[in-house]
Parts: sequence; structure tokens; C-alpha cells
Amino acid sequence: MPKKLKPSKGTSKKIQAARTATKSAKTKKTTAIGAHKSATKAKSKSSIRSKAVIQARPRHKSAAPPERVPSRQFSGAVAALEAGIKLMYAEDYGKAVKAFNKVIADYPDEPEILASAKARSQACEKKLQERSRAVFKTADDHYNVAVALMNSGDVQAALTHLQSALKLAPKADHILYAMAAANALQGNRDQALSYLKQSIHHRAENRFQASQDNDFAVLAEEQAFKDLVGPPDK
Repeated sequence: MPKKLKPSKGTSKKIQAARTATKSAKTKKTTAIGAHKSATKAKSKSSIRSKAVIQARPRHKSAAPPERVPSRQFSGAVAALEAGIKLMYAEDYGKAVKAFNKVIADYPDEPEILASAKARSQACEKKLQERSRAVFKTADDHYNVAVALMNSGDVQAALTHLQSALKLAPKADHILYAMAAANALQGNRDQALSYLKQSIHHRAENRFQASQDNDFAVLAEEQAFKDLVGPPDK
């Protein structure tokens, strides 16, 4: 067998140096990779922290507009509008229309109040038109509408319905009484006294009612009226 050659001392040193250099290179590479990974992780954490900080920062909110302080004029407009609404809910549409029209005339600088008043006034006028087109079959149908018209101030239209009611029920004391009141409001003294006398004839209690009724204020000082509403002769 051939003999194995032993490396010389110089050759052995070179091999060992090469091995050392290789290990050093691998160590440097491993260190570099580790440093890169650490830097990447640090950058990632820094990015996450930055996003968290951005999300945590409160967003800037626009300043809310200053609240309007109600003026005396505005308060008066609201009160006048509410008065009209009460009349509307009471189905006193004639007076409600007048109230809403007054709001429109008195408060032209309040656009919201004006819009509400105009809309409600139109609704009331529509109700009045529907009421005028209604079919009246009985005396009380005419009487009820007449009372509503008198309350709203439309006495002339009320008289028209009362006349129709009397044709259907000529002896109805409540219709005769309403005819007397409507004529008194119109200043028709003789007609008012005549209808009131007939009403009391059919129902004596109307005597006391008339003495307390402001609708007969125009007759209060007349002796004929005092005789009608005073205590009956024994």
C-alpha cells in the first residue's frame, strides 16, 4: 500500500486559516441577517406605533354655529301663531284664518313663523270650503254651522243658515234664540227683539240666558229688552 502523505506544517496552517476565514464570513453573514431582521421588526413596530398615535389623535371638529337667542319679536310671533293653532284645533276655522293672517302681516321678518302661518291658514280655508259644500239635511245641521260661523265672526253667513233652519223647524226655541242673537250682533234691534220674544215663549229659561248673554249688549239699555228678560209677571 502506498503511504499517506502528511501535510507539511505550512500547508496545515493555510488550511486552518481558510477554515477560520470561512467561519468568520458565515458569522458576519448571520449577524448581518439578524441585524436586518431586527431593523425590519423595529421599523414595523415604529410604523404600528405611528398609526396608533395618528388614530389616537382627536379629529378636528368644526365649531358649531352659535345658537340664536330668541328676540322679543320672535317670542311674540310664536305666541300669536300658537293662538291661531288653538283656534284651528277647536275647529273655529274662521277666527283661525284671521289669526294666521295677522301673524303674516305683523311678523314679516320671521320666515319660519310665516311659512307655518301660511300653511295653516290655507288648511283652515280649505276646511271652510268643505264645510260650505256640505249637504245639510236637518235644521240642526244648519244650526250647528251657523253657531260656528257666528263664533268666527261671520254673522251674515250664520243668518243664512239660521233662516234655512227655521224653515225646517219654525218653533225650535234654540234656533229662534240664535236668530235673535245674530240680529242683535248685526244691529237689527227690532228683529232681535221679535225672535227673542218667540224663543222665550217656547222656552221660558231663555229669558235668563239672554240677560247674561253679551250678544245682546246692544239691547241692554232698551226697556223692551229689559221687559223680556226680567222676571215674568205673576
